[in-house]
Parts: sequence; structure tokens; C-alpha cells
Amino acid sequence: MIFPSIGRTGIWAGALLSCLCVTTAAAQRVADHVAINDPYIRAVPPVVKTTAAFMQIQNGTDSERFVVDAATPVAAAVELHMHVHDDGVMRMRRIPHIHLPPQRTTSLEPGGLHIMLFDLQRNLQPGDQIPLTLEFDDGSTKTVTAVVRDVQGMMKP
Repeated sequence: MIFPSIGRTGIWAGALLSCLCVTTAAAQRVADHVAINDPYIRAVPPVVKTTAAFMQIQNGTDSERFVVDAATPVAAAVELHMHVHDDGVMRMRRIPHIHLPPQRTTSLEPGGLHIMLFDLQRNLQPGDQIPLTLEFDDGSTKTVTAVVRDVQGMMKP
């Protein structure tokens, strides 16, 4: 026995304490405290190989958090983006993260923050259900099902 003075009870107590610590650490993952509401992907014509995903992200923590990446099996590349007005022209810009203020909801919507999907691997039809995984600043992830919608005419000026 490596630690003869501990005994079997001490070993079991130590193992239980280790499990509780791991469980507590896992419970603190950002993904466990973030709610994703109404995730959807904009439908595009079959010849278009780029689209965007939108949703409402509610941060249920008391700390600011960040979405730092996203992925889906239907796109070869996925990027976080925002629209900005530049000399009267609306331009899309890649951003390193999406800020999630504490106890607030952040909207990803046409004309604002969104997730770009590039090089679509197949045609997306309205009603299709697409898995979309968000990665947060602590490395935790949350996968949601985004429904493909026809959102023509919903772009904000």
C-alpha cells in the first residue's frame, strides 16, 4: 500500500472528493449556462455556396463570456461576422468573437451579428434541420439544431 496510514476509508473519501471536484468543475462550463433560442439558417438558391446563421444567445452567468468559434458539417468554413456601415455602405466584417454580456441576450440577426457558412457542402432547403456547434471562451461547446428558413426581405438597412 502506498499510503498505509490513510486506510481504505481514506482512499474512498479521497476518490469521492475527486469526483465531486470534477463534477463541480464541469458544472461551471459556459455552455451549461447559455441558452440558444430560435436558431436558424437563411435559405439560399442552389448555386449560392454561402449563407448565414442567426439566433438569440442568452448568457445566464454573472460574467461576460464570448462565442469564439462555430462549426457545422454542411459548410467547409464557418466565421463569426458583423455588419458595419462604412461611408454609407453596409459591409460585412469577420470578428474574433461575439460578446455575451452577463445576464443578457445577444441577438444574431440579419444586418447585425451573424455566423457565416462558406462553401456549403449541399443545397439547404427550407425546413432542413442543421446541427450548428458554438464554442465558448472556456473551450466548452453547445450544439443546437438550426432550421433552414426563407428569410428573403428581412435584411435591416
